[in-house]
Amino acid sequence: MTQTCFENWKALVPDGTDAFFYEETDSTNTRAANAVLAGRDIPAWFIAAAQNQGRGRRGRNWISPKGNLFCSYLFFPRCDPEFFSFLPFSTALAVRDCFIELGLNERSVTCKWPNDVLVHEMKCSGILIEASGTGTTPKTVTIGIGLNLAHAPDASHFPATSVLREIGMAPALESAFTALAGSMHSRLQQWQDGHTASIKEEWSASAWGLGKTRLIRTTNEEFTATLLSLGDDGGLKVRLDDRTEKQIYAADVFGAP
Repeated sequence: MTQTCFENWKALVPDGTDAFFYEETDSTNTRAANAVLAGRDIPAWFIAAAQNQGRGRRGRNWISPKGNLFCSYLFFPRCDPEFFSFLPFSTALAVRDCFIELGLNERSVTCKWPNDVLVHEMKCSGILIEASGTGTTPKTVTIGIGLNLAHAPDASHFPATSVLREIGMAPALESAFTALAGSMHSRLQQWQDGHTASIKEEWSASAWGLGKTRLIRTTNEEFTATLLSLGDDGGLKVRLDDRTEKQIYAADVFGAP
């Protein structure tokens, strides 16, 4: 695997942040983890044209063909630990902002709990957040993001689409990354400044399925429930068929059964 740190990629990120590009790598999150082990203490983006060991939530494989964007942002958070439950929602909003900037209709781009972004109710991105360190505040956080620009993997556990399928053209990797890096910079600033109420309000306004009956699958059970709202601790409040309410923290949410 070949790593480059060309100025044309570094020019796309804020001052004080590095950007490394790979034509192909195992996983950009793995590249970030290796950088931490090597002693990196400067934020950095790791970008790839293709991955051969891409990872998604719950250990799922992330199919990573050339034409889509795969990247991970490594940073060193300095904020109140109570804000961390809102990082997935802030990231999802950044991805949504990116898609809108790339030309997708904002009404078609929705956020699915906990951190998926859908276009016309089909998955168009993947987000994997990994943290390291001890204590209440992680020392490092890596946010891995895959954007379906030219391809929509058939093997997805949720129906998928791509920017190409939606608007008839796939943006260049540089254009997509520029949009994503800019939106991530703004959203992470909002998050680290503690504006969780605004994040909750914006995420809820663009949320997929609120007020609707959805299929919920955890590691231990599967049930239907009406999605009610986002809790202050990041959990999803739902109402079961027997009218009781509960809050879930780890699950996959699907369309109506």
